[in-house]
Amino acid sequence: MRMFRSDPRKSRMPQNPILIPERVAERAATRIDVTEEGCWESTYSVASHGYAQIGWQDGGYRQVVTAHRASWVHFHGQIPPGMTIDHRCRNRRCVNPDHLQLMTNVKNARGGGGFHQQKPVPTDERCSRGHIVLRYPSGAKHCRECAQEWARRKAARQLLKRSGLEDQAA
Repeated sequence: MRMFRSDPRKSRMPQNPILIPERVAERAATRIDVTEEGCWESTYSVASHGYAQIGWQDGGYRQVVTAHRASWVHFHGQIPPGMTIDHRCRNRRCVNPDHLQLMTNVKNARGGGGFHQQKPVPTDERCSRGHIVLRYPSGAKHCRECAQEWARRKAARQLLKRSGLEDQAA
């Protein structure tokens, strides 16, 4: 039983057609959290590229596809060659078909369909210094005030290092 393709360069390329068994679609529908913005965030694991992935066994082969591509195929049909799926909401975990759009690979590589990354939204959370924590559409959270303070300290250290005063300041 062969689990991988013979050409490793093609192993990460999306394969057409994407065939999703009904049992997998039913399971995926139970793995969604709806956000205030209307995003359907997949609770499946998120890969290093930031997209949720769904996987299943099919005829002895392990099939893995990003959750938003699986959602598009389930609700709209196959993704034509040369096209990709873009998130209008800029949330990579979102699988809401109303937040997804079909676009050319070229247009997507040039910055998407004219949708700009949404601004971060303040949360009720506080950082260890008591500042407001911001949540980005990608799901990432951080404290802007602490990040700015860190950047100021880093710039000052680099300036001291370049001027040769680093040893005197310590």
